Amino acid sequence: MSDFKNKTWILSDFIKFVQTKKDRSTNYNPEYYYDIYAPKNEDSLFPEMIIYIGNTVEIDDDDHEIYPDIVKEMNYWFSYSSDNFQDVIDLATSQNANLSILQLVECLNYYSEYDNFLDIK
Repeated sequence: MSDFKNKTWILSDFIKFVQTKKDRSTNYNPEYYYDIYAPKNEDSLFPEMIIYIGNTVEIDDDDHEIYPDIVKEMNYWFSYSSDNFQDVIDLATSQNANLSILQLVECLNYYSEYDNFLDIK
């Protein structure tokens, strides 16, 4: 099942995990949807960063975001949805299967800043 959720990861290890597509289900299974949370005081991702993989942010009736309690306790905030994170990693890896973790983190940071994919040559 989705035993990768609701725990901390080192970003570089989680990127490798996502590259192997172990974070996905072959058919619809909401247990495999997750959000990635990062420390509030960090402007960009880096390979050694401790991230939290948890349940998705919920929205209440007044359109307020409800973060998982542990995310608030850790003073983390939303960084990526599973869909966007997977898309960035998948596209970059399809363009060049030999990308380093540092290059993949660069792609993630580029997407966060520009809401666009970084073309890899």
